[in-house]
Amino acid sequence: MVDIGRELQVAINTGKVVIGFEETKKAVLAGTPKMVMLAANAPKWARDDIEYYAKLAGIPIFVFPGSSIELGAAAKRPHRIMAVAVIDPGQSEILKLVEHA
Repeated sequence: MVDIGRELQVAINTGKVVIGFEETKKAVLAGTPKMVMLAANAPKWARDDIEYYAKLAGIPIFVFPGSSIELGAAAKRPHRIMAVAVIDPGQSEILKLVEHA
């Protein structure tokens, strides 16, 4: 089992990760992310928006099993995070989250 918080930290530190709804949406529209992570409590409008464009671009989505506050804590940020786009996983194994999803 992949430790989501640990792998997210490794991806942030060694790869390229975009944090936040607007930045994630821009990245998805450009087709650059390897995967997108959404907080489980993301509003329906935000989830629908990201899922629609991600599906068109063939980008897998992982729903983080926690709130936006918990996702913010996992990313070691002092605020809520609704969406994260992993552009480059770096040395993390975070992409394994969507291999079997």
